[in-house]
Amino acid sequence: MKHISAQVIMDPLIEKAAPPGFDEALEIFHQHGLDVQSSTQGIRVAGEGENIFAAVKEVFQSTPREPGSLITATILSRPPGAGTGSGEGSQPSGTVAFHPIGLVENRFDASSSREEMRSGESRITLHPALTGGLEGLSTGEQVLVLFYFDRIESFDLHQHPRGDRDRKKRGVFTLRSPRRPNPIGATVVDVVSITDNVLTVRGLDAFDGTPVLDIKPA
Repeated sequence: MKHISAQVIMDPLIEKAAPPGFDEALEIFHQHGLDVQSSTQGIRVAGEGENIFAAVKEVFQSTPREPGSLITATILSRPPGAGTGSGEGSQPSGTVAFHPIGLVENRFDASSSREEMRSGESRITLHPALTGGLEGLSTGEQVLVLFYFDRIESFDLHQHPRGDRDRKKRGVFTLRSPRRPNPIGATVVDVVSITDNVLTVRGLDAFDGTPVLDIKPA
């Protein structure tokens, strides 16, 4: 398998102290013979693809984490630093890594209808270090929630609206389909309540456990 790299974020490293499992993850990556770099932005590793996939799987399965903590891994298509310079012929890496700021908690899954989800309530539990970002937000307001469709594995540039084969296919950028090149969802929701780092909203069409990327004024 070709030489690739990966960015691993654990809970994400917003505070100076390393989260539980960070040192164990570093040891696992070293044991798999990978080139390892760590910082407050996470762990960057490079090496043979099969070694990276095996190491990331072991990190997910065996490192200690606190309840509700987050761990994300982004697999890059080239080694760190490749094609990122400013000289002639250089190309951007084509990869942008985001850290989830929290998780969606609700009763909805793939069997739930969009209408059911839109009329129901969901909780967005933010990383505790980000609680201050909710200051100034009040119940009754609307916010735009950006989230990651983490269960989507492919996309089509042309799709039937809402999967209805009786309707003519359209370009994915004219649809709200989750099956898109960058599987990012965006929904305007009503703020029902705010308790510490937990935001209760109505109208969020995201499944239970969905990673939240950002919250903005509507």
